[in-house]
Amino acid sequence: MTQTTHTSSSPAVQWGYQHPECRGENALVFFTWDLGRVVESALQGRDNLDEALPDAQAAVDGLLREYVARRAAPDAFEGQSIVLRIETDTDEDGDAAPYVALQTTPHLEQLILESQARLQNSQPGAANTH
Repeated sequence: MTQTTHTSSSPAVQWGYQHPECRGENALVFFTWDLGRVVESALQGRDNLDEALPDAQAAVDGLLREYVARRAAPDAFEGQSIVLRIETDTDEDGDAAPYVALQTTPHLEQLILESQARLQNSQPGAANTH
């Protein structure tokens, strides 16, 4: 049997859904971290967004399925979806600048926004920013 060891130069990368505290409200924080990571990874080094989009969508779908399968927060993830699409904005030179936009089902989007607000308000010094 082959055993894999990790050295300090190549640490094991742990996904948020693998974290033991990835349950309930915490799962939403881990999910947003994983979501950014999975989209970035799928698009990294790919110049053609039209070609990269299906891989990125498959990665996002897989991530969502992982959170559902692990029952991290059933009320948050079950029956929800995130659809990636390419949109275009204008950069500072007036040129078209395509980017990938996420269209999240309203329920999941609201829970993520609430989770991010709680996290921001729990940061040290957050009460002094108002």
